[in-house]
Amino acid sequence: MSQLEETTLAYWKEHREQLRQSESQRAVLTNYLLVIISALSGFIAQQRFALTTLPLSLLVVGVGLYGAVTAAKYHERADYHLTQARVLTRTLREMGALTADDAPQRQSREAHYRAYPRLHRVRLYLLWIGLHLGIAAFGVILVVITLVR
Repeated sequence: MSQLEETTLAYWKEHREQLRQSESQRAVLTNYLLVIISALSGFIAQQRFALTTLPLSLLVVGVGLYGAVTAAKYHERADYHLTQARVLTRTLREMGALTADDAPQRQSREAHYRAYPRLHRVRLYLLWIGLHLGIAAFGVILVVITLVR
């Protein structure tokens, strides 16, 4: 393998690692926020939705919105690194460092799509953003309950 191919491959690996790191950071953030929301909602319920807990309910809304925006940003970063890695994969193919025959990969991908005809179309990042928006909606419900009581 030439020096240029090794350098390109190292750059490709760096982008793949950054992609994984973005996904890991998103998962960690979501876990932290779920723990915080659980504690806040437990405390709010324990206080029987007293008016003094209204700021905590608003905090739940804010945390949910923050999580949604942050999950979207992590997706943007992951998508950037995936795009860069795909460009570098094409470059490695053009250099001859990778085989140009991607038929086995294509066949495997098509078999996967046949096995999961609907589910493969669902974008995972939308599920994560939806989870955080659900947290924000839960916060709105807490606010409404607190104000109505």
